[in-house]
Amino acid sequence: MGRYSAYVESSAAIAVDTAFAWLMAPAGSGAKLRRVTVGCVAGAAVPTSQQLVVGINRVSTAGTTPVAGTIGKLDPNIATAAMSFDTAFTGAPTLAGSDQFRIPFNSQSGADLPWEGVEEFIIAAGTTNGLAFVNRDNALPPSHKIVLTIEWEE
Repeated sequence: MGRYSAYVESSAAIAVDTAFAWLMAPAGSGAKLRRVTVGCVAGAAVPTSQQLVVGINRVSTAGTTPVAGTIGKLDPNIATAAMSFDTAFTGAPTLAGSDQFRIPFNSQSGADLPWEGVEEFIIAAGTTNGLAFVNRDNALPPSHKIVLTIEWEE
């Protein structure tokens, strides 16, 4: 299996319940999410201390007019990733009714969650399958952005 990574900074002052990235499967391939790292930046200033939550939500359709993020190979000898990681879109992907997982953290710290071994977070093969990353509960103050880095295997 190949292992890949990608990252994104959300737009500044992102609103509540706003998807800011998604990892989407192609027709013939799925993946296993292996790590999610989140934090907050505030330009050159110290972030205002507040509780933040990033929801990981299963999607049933891709967003419209996606803008692809950069995907890195963790092993330079593996093939190009089949999954797509999109960081902007005109229309958000269609979300499931509730988040599959929620990551709470303080804006002046962060969170690093690995899913390894028996803890598996699987994205099934198929163009209607993927995971969206959504700001939940609190809007970010001006100039604040969520920084998300993910790793997956396919």
